[in-house]
Amino acid sequence: MQDNHTKYIDENQDNETLKDITKSGKQRPWREKKIDNVSYADILEILKIKKAFNVKQCGNVLEFKPTDEGYLKLHKTWFCKSKLCPVCNWRRAMKNSYQAQKVIEEVVKEKPKARWLFLTLSTRNAIDGDTLERSLKHLTESFRRLFKYKKVSKNLIGFMRSTEVTVNKNDGSYNQHMHVLLCVESKYFRGSENYISQNDWIDLWQKALQVNYRP
Repeated sequence: MQDNHTKYIDENQDNETLKDITKSGKQRPWREKKIDNVSYADILEILKIKKAFNVKQCGNVLEFKPTDEGYLKLHKTWFCKSKLCPVCNWRRAMKNSYQAQKVIEEVVKEKPKARWLFLTLSTRNAIDGDTLERSLKHLTESFRRLFKYKKVSKNLIGFMRSTEVTVNKNDGSYNQHMHVLLCVESKYFRGSENYISQNDWIDLWQKALQVNYRP
């Protein structure tokens, strides 16, 4: 693939299908994401929302430039930056993943004996959009309270978190939860004064949420 420019129609002047391939040989799903983007833009048009045109232009033209390693790297394009755009969300996720990888690599260099934990923090489902907005705010406030507790903070080096919302197909309610990657000192696993069991995490999270049920 010698041409440095490609459009969404996936064809160059020689009618050769162009593909964006990662270093590992995996094809990036531009086509699939763009199809989803167009569907989203069509919905905005039906609803007569002004940004529909901008959303539909998202990622229409992609300009690549070759790197010193012989790969083509995305050099220039235009993204609509809509929070619900499938293309923008995909690219944002890729960027966040890359940044997280670099941060973890640096931590491993500086703290080679550190340990890593995965934590999921959830709460009761929200029944509608208004309830979801309040619940997400409450989730964030509760998270801050949780990490101020001495039991949690004493061996904590740092963390990364992401908030996810899923929809229950049966009743249409929203489940909001956080995925957290914790970096802790190695002594976290030494003795009950340092270690936090699953039941302990549940107790602490319930306390932070200030609710009368077991989350």
